[in-house]
Order: sequence, then structure tokens, then C-alpha cells
Amino acid sequence: MQYSDEEILEGIKLRKAVVLEFVYEECYPLIRNLVLKNSGEKEDVQDLFQDAMVILFKKVKDNGLTLQCTFKTYLFSICQHLWLQRLEKRKKDTSVFKRVSITAELQEEELIEIFDDEEEKFRIYQKHFLNLDPECQQILKLFLKKSTIREIADLLGYQTEEYTKVKKYRCKEELKRRIVNDPEYKNLF
Repeated sequence: MQYSDEEILEGIKLRKAVVLEFVYEECYPLIRNLVLKNSGEKEDVQDLFQDAMVILFKKVKDNGLTLQCTFKTYLFSICQHLWLQRLEKRKKDTSVFKRVSITAELQEEELIEIFDDEEEKFRIYQKHFLNLDPECQQILKLFLKKSTIREIADLLGYQTEEYTKVKKYRCKEELKRRIVNDPEYKNLF
């Protein structure tokens, strides 16, 4: 069954299970891709989706939300904004993350195009990451999992934290260099 945006908002306000299930089925895969393609884990997707739904519920309940775009676009925008905030708190690089503003002009086709660009960027990143030497891959994976420099040094058997920092920096710079020099990456901009 399909629901109009107004029916979805009313269903959220009344906490109708069938409407909430519909929103989940329609929107969750898009939010999952957003998070997983931007340094997130499966658990992050569930938390983010739930937080976005709480925000939506409050907005609908408090002031009768009036949409200037489709419901799906609005929910995606909330999730994108929340996810950017979380990445910034985690000190993740958000420079390759495209922001989507909530405007009447933003159409779902534009969202799909933006998302396709993100998938392409991730594919290029992954290609170059997998071509790094295994030691660099391991260092960067540990770094992304928020391991400390001391933990990385201990796990990889490095003598000093200073050497570990330099090694991590060189691996990161090598990955950046490869990506920026990739003709496919240049074509995206």
C-alpha cells in the first residue's frame, strides 16, 4: 500500500504501525546506504533512523509540520544532517560528504544523482584503499576504528608512537594522492 506525504505525517502523529512500517520499508535502505557509504556501521543506521523519526514525531506533534519537499527527501535531509554532526564529533573527514539542503527545488531525482556521486566516490576510494600495501590498509583500518596511536603501535609491533604517527600520516597521504590523481575522481568534480 502507498501513502501520500500527508497520510504519512498523520500516521506518524497517531503512531500508526502500518504507516511506520511503510516509512521503514521505503526509507531505511536509503538511510542505510548514506551511513554505510560515509564511515558508518550497521548499528549507526538503526540509531540514526530512530533519532530522525523521534525528531519527525516531535515536529509533527508540536507544530503540524508542513513539507516543502517530499517526505522521503525531508527524512533523508534530517538523517544526512544528523550523520554529518556525528561524523564531526567523531573527528571524521566530512569534506567528501555532500550536503543536501531542504528546499522546495530539491527533487528526488537530484537526490538520486547526488547519492550516485557518493557511491562513485566510495567505489574510487575503495579501489585505491585496496591497492595500498597491506600494512597501510591495516593502519588506516585501525585508525578509522578509533584505535589510539599507542594501540596501533602495540598491535603492529612498532617501537615508538612517533614512528606510528609518521607511518599513519604517510599511508593517509598516499591514499589521498592516489584518489585525487584518479581521472575518474577528477571527472566527478
